[in-house]
Amino acid sequence: MTIQPVILIGGKGKRLGKDKVFLSFENTLLLERTYRLFKESFKEEPLFIGRGVLPFPYKIIPDSIPGIGPIGGLFTALTYTSEDFIFLTACDMPFINKNLLSYMKSMLNKNIDIYIPYFDNGMIEPLFAFYNKRLMTLVNEQIKIGDYKLRSLLNTASVQFLSESEIESIDPDFLTFFNVNTKSDFEKAQELSNDKVR
Repeated sequence: MTIQPVILIGGKGKRLGKDKVFLSFENTLLLERTYRLFKESFKEEPLFIGRGVLPFPYKIIPDSIPGIGPIGGLFTALTYTSEDFIFLTACDMPFINKNLLSYMKSMLNKNIDIYIPYFDNGMIEPLFAFYNKRLMTLVNEQIKIGDYKLRSLLNTASVQFLSESEIESIDPDFLTFFNVNTKSDFEKAQELSNDKVR
């Protein structure tokens, strides 16, 4: 079973006031932190999707259907890769727990379409999830009818859930799912980072 890690870089960070692609955290570009973690965890070159040419020595693929959000990135990834699964995430998550990632890899059922975190309040995290290559047709059909919500895929795909209790046993503060969308988010991330150092 092969897995292609994919990092989405389509968002321009309008609420943040700065392009997330160039966001530095703990003296390293945030996307580079994710790149290094994924390369180590998956033993595979991560793929960046969502932009054209950028001044980085990475595999960067523009969205084949721009302007439709993360589902466009997933569609592009499914089109581009020949791996069995894609692991999809965003470039703005500074506290990804590598042990949680390893746990998900070890629990992944090769026969399912989607393996996704599910919380007790009904929320899911579609940008920290595995997607089977065979979803290509379903994703394409959903885009054609103008439904750009990744959550809608769960209605017809076979799904494996990562429970909140499983997450809590490895990442008790759920920091893996903290993402930087606004200036206050970034300030909070810096505070959390300082707390970890102390």
